[in-house]
Amino acid sequence: MSGSAKGVTASSNKGAIFIRTRGHGTKKRTADQSVIKSIFRLLTQSWKNLSAEQIQAWNQAAKSQSGRRVLGQKAQLTGSNLYLRLNFWVVRCGGQALSLPPTLTGIEQPAVAAAAISDGSFMFRLGSVPEGADGLRLVVMATGPQTVGTVTGVGRGSTFCEPLVPAVGAINLLQAYAGKFGMPNVGKPKVFLRYFYVNPATGEKSGEQLIQAFYSTTEPILYRLDVGNPDPTMGTVNHFGHMEYPEGSTVTLRATATQNYTFLRWSDGSTLNPRNLTMDRDYVLEPVFVYDQHYRLTANVNPTYRGQVNGRGMYRPGETAHLVAEPSNGWEFDHWEDEPDNHNPERDVVMNSDVSLTAVFVAIRSSYDLFWNANVYGFGNIVSENDVDCGTFDRGEEVVLTAVPAGDNYEFVRWSDGNTANPRTLVANRDYDIIAEFRHKTETRQIVVDTYYGETTGSGTYHLGELVEISATPAEGFHFVRWDDDPDEHSLVRRFYLDRYTQRFYEAIMESDATYHIRAVCEPEEAGTVTGCVEAAHYEDSVELDVTPAPGWRIVEWSDDRHFDGDHRDIDVYEDLDLVVYLEEIEPDEN
Repeated sequence: MSGSAKGVTASSNKGAIFIRTRGHGTKKRTADQSVIKSIFRLLTQSWKNLSAEQIQAWNQAAKSQSGRRVLGQKAQLTGSNLYLRLNFWVVRCGGQALSLPPTLTGIEQPAVAAAAISDGSFMFRLGSVPEGADGLRLVVMATGPQTVGTVTGVGRGSTFCEPLVPAVGAINLLQAYAGKFGMPNVGKPKVFLRYFYVNPATGEKSGEQLIQAFYSTTEPILYRLDVGNPDPTMGTVNHFGHMEYPEGSTVTLRATATQNYTFLRWSDGSTLNPRNLTMDRDYVLEPVFVYDQHYRLTANVNPTYRGQVNGRGMYRPGETAHLVAEPSNGWEFDHWEDEPDNHNPERDVVMNSDVSLTAVFVAIRSSYDLFWNANVYGFGNIVSENDVDCGTFDRGEEVVLTAVPAGDNYEFVRWSDGNTANPRTLVANRDYDIIAEFRHKTETRQIVVDTYYGETTGSGTYHLGELVEISATPAEGFHFVRWDDDPDEHSLVRRFYLDRYTQRFYEAIMESDATYHIRAVCEPEEAGTVTGCVEAAHYEDSVELDVTPAPGWRIVEWSDDRHFDGDHRDIDVYEDLDLVVYLEEIEPDEN
């Protein structure tokens, strides 16, 4: 039993009542209608071009499918019906029509969405999306603006935008909607929406959801901004977490990388930083940082505030930093603290680690001291222009020096500050105390550097006159004491010019960090005293013990040597030692 009146169709079927608006016909053809009709024309023609086997496959697949008539009655589909239904959405989503029926697996119905309309926005927001949503398309259909009282065309909603990739977050459908239906207003504030998922690979369609959207000029539409930061050790972002902002407002995002990292992009591909977001939709963003190691170059000034060093900062591994030391008024650059002989205010540093340098400045003086000498007597001499002697010179005064070898067997190597110019001009703008380094061309000596408890450098063959540098590094548990050839030489690194009288063997004397006690007591206690005991003797130290017996007593033996009764002991320290000196009383007749 059924009937129609004023655009509404109703029926009763097995006790169930079905009501549906029929919509109103129109002669106006929209662009959307043209697209739909062109797709159906294409599919109708392509169906005719299928082979008999392909048509049979579609007819067979249709037996397991059912459709719905206008009033909700189930009906069996034909193969052509199934072909058109599935391939319509395949082609509508940009694919090619399927010649054979696909395997249908079913699609989850979309979650309930929220929608709101203002003068600048038609906000549509899904509450959630199913797993693998990027393989689906969201189709949104809508009616034109409706009055609050009379409802027309609820079931007539049509598509007004291209199928969308489902995503959690608001999208703005205003431009597409207004382009087809015009803007809602106070008189017609209501819009009915139908939406569902389709599978663009198979044409399969999910169940539908129906919601309403209302136009309002008073309630602001809020858009969500969700900013994540997966690893704060790489960097930070000024807005973090979930926030809501009124439609049209502007939010500035700024990502700041930590040391050894750099900002690459935002998760949506944008590389702007800082970035201004106009809140006309929901945003879900994360800053993407990448490892980009930098080393820090620190340059200090000594004395403080007497100049500056340009070139400090962060550098990538292997990058060359160029430093320039600039003095303040009344001061001048003298040298770099780690390279006392480097008087060049400009310096290049290859950055393979953090580096800290200090530029040393000195007050400008009216005169400076210039001294020069040869490294080995008899290997050569220094001739000055106009036979000028060493001494004090006025600022800016120049002296030309020439290093002259003593004969054909000798040669000039360099000046002690590394300069190899010969002749060389000294300008009295700082103090100089330089040595002309000569060496014998053929005569050499073998230098041996050794130690028992550690490592040494400098062993090798050197020409006479050559600068020799030797050094020692103590082993773990030991410390350096001195060099064996000079009790007063306590420097770990030694430099000297080799001559014919230089010794050839050098030993670095090390001492254990461990200490030992050497103790001795008399037994009985009143029988005497022991002097020379120590509580912190080093390994291989020599300790002298002396025993003074009390009157009427004599030494019988030592606890570590039953055959020794002397009153003096020289002990080499290798371990803790506790000794006892045994004494006995002297018989009266022995006195």
